[in-house]
Amino acid sequence: MVGLTRKAGASLHHQLFSILHSGIASGRYAVGSLLPSEDVLAETYNVSRATVRRAMQTLEAKGMVDRRAGVGTRVFGSNATPEIQAAVVGLVGTISNADDFVLLSSEVEAASALVAAQLEVEEGAPLLRIRRIRRVSGVPFRLTEHYLPEPIGRQITPAMLEGKLVVELLGDLGIAPQLSENIIGAILADAIDAELLDVEVGSPLLDLTRIVRARSGEAVLLQHTITPPSREKLRIVTESDETA
Repeated sequence: MVGLTRKAGASLHHQLFSILHSGIASGRYAVGSLLPSEDVLAETYNVSRATVRRAMQTLEAKGMVDRRAGVGTRVFGSNATPEIQAAVVGLVGTISNADDFVLLSSEVEAASALVAAQLEVEEGAPLLRIRRIRRVSGVPFRLTEHYLPEPIGRQITPAMLEGKLVVELLGDLGIAPQLSENIIGAILADAIDAELLDVEVGSPLLDLTRIVRARSGEAVLLQHTITPPSREKLRIVTESDETA
């Protein structure tokens, strides 16, 4: 696991605070959930418990968490700026011969409150969650999570995922994607992200959430992607409804 390193002008406790703050603001740590314990954070980021404690105290001072002895540190919320959302018609995705997909996991799990709201299903509903690393010429540039409603997900096998975009599989299953809504933000790499994407802990990452809808308007795919901005850029094309 990749730990924090000392940097000029950025103390270890402030780096850890920034990573946890980013995780809360992005929804990685959901409101009401518990953050990892001080021992776990100290081991994960290779810092002292005193460093972890100072980071937690800063989060608490900003009203983002509630710390209770014997219970843990529970997330209150974020004071981050509200996100700006843009609906984009069309789906973008290309695969070259240099692309390589590494399947990390593919399993059915219960929808969290955030995922359920985005896919417009009941909280706790079964979903197929697929985690993959996409590499180009051996360099990892995307860590992606896909969530599909269980009736669709049960038709997808790990073998079907080899060398294919998940949105392409929808077409293979007779589901015609019509509209994608993209929410673009930023997040700081935690220890797991950093190891998988081969970047430093705390590095800025593009944070993209995409909700794909079929012609019926039903949400059929939720995609969450993080990627180093130095390795990928996003191109969004919009079409005006106004007439000349």
